[in-house]
Amino acid sequence: MATDVSEKQAEADWRVGLSDDRLRDLLYKLKLCRYFDERIEALYRQGRLPGAIYSGRGQEGTHVGVAYTLRDDDSLFPTHRDLSAQLTKGLDLKRVMAQFWGRIDGFTRGRDGNSHVGDWFGNRTWTPVSHLPLAYPVACGAALAYKRRGEQRVAMAICGEGATSNGRWHEALNVSAVHRLPVVWVVNNNQWAYSTPNPLEFAVPTVAERAVAYGFPGIRVDGADVLDVYRVALQAVDRARAGGGPTLIESVSLRWRGHAGHDPAKYVPKEMLEEYMQHKDPVKRFEELLLSHEVTDAEAVKRIQERVEREFDEGFEFAQASPFPVPSDVTKGLWVEDGYWRSEPSHEGGTG
Repeated sequence: MATDVSEKQAEADWRVGLSDDRLRDLLYKLKLCRYFDERIEALYRQGRLPGAIYSGRGQEGTHVGVAYTLRDDDSLFPTHRDLSAQLTKGLDLKRVMAQFWGRIDGFTRGRDGNSHVGDWFGNRTWTPVSHLPLAYPVACGAALAYKRRGEQRVAMAICGEGATSNGRWHEALNVSAVHRLPVVWVVNNNQWAYSTPNPLEFAVPTVAERAVAYGFPGIRVDGADVLDVYRVALQAVDRARAGGGPTLIESVSLRWRGHAGHDPAKYVPKEMLEEYMQHKDPVKRFEELLLSHEVTDAEAVKRIQERVEREFDEGFEFAQASPFPVPSDVTKGLWVEDGYWRSEPSHEGGTG
């Protein structure tokens, strides 16, 4: 009998409370984010995508794992590199594609390009800006509002380890601790902040240890294990929602691409990159886990892949059919009173 109980507990533990359907949905989101990243880079290399690209390939376990814990009314504050987290939260893929091509159906209606994506009035994902980690103090404001209004909502902000050297990062952590704000801080530790390795970035062994100085928990997790990330993030979200205050999560991974499309990332040791690509691929690792537990099979995995490819193609077609912005709208949306961002966009422009 003791063995039976142990086996049942082991089965429950690895699932982290997720049903078969939700585990398969998690695999779908991982594959969607990976395929989107791959296809966008290919289009960029072909000269068919304007602007810049900021890949998050190899870090999907972090993005999907943390965002999957959020409710619809919770808010996510990402950086320009965290599109996978936003897609997991429910960002409309078709509108993301329109945003990438500067079309009217994009989230900024053609005013900006692909790196600043968000839908605050829709699924509560904040539109990031280039200054890092600006999402952190803004998340403090949202969390403070939730607390003052007595709402059981959580704010989550993401940044890379390089942004932790900025004073705004420390100020945000301190304010969140003093006021016990319902916020979860996520640091996606790429180990190489645009050529700067961790030992030259901070003197402490881990980013997570910094939380102790502010008076709340700091947890380090393997970013290649999406369920481990989910487990830790869920505990942090539940703690914040219950009034326990903030948590700092350091998710360690390695991005397979450089800072942006122009960066070959030659500063990353070849052996280190090969190790992560061959043995610490979060998408492949999770797929193999589900196959080994018979939660899915090869045919179902094939259908998931076909689905994400079809959705990407549909999104691409939607973006190309969407008009360019209407010049007469350029002064609209500067003030909240005109309601521009809550109304439907005008489609009177040319399709280009």
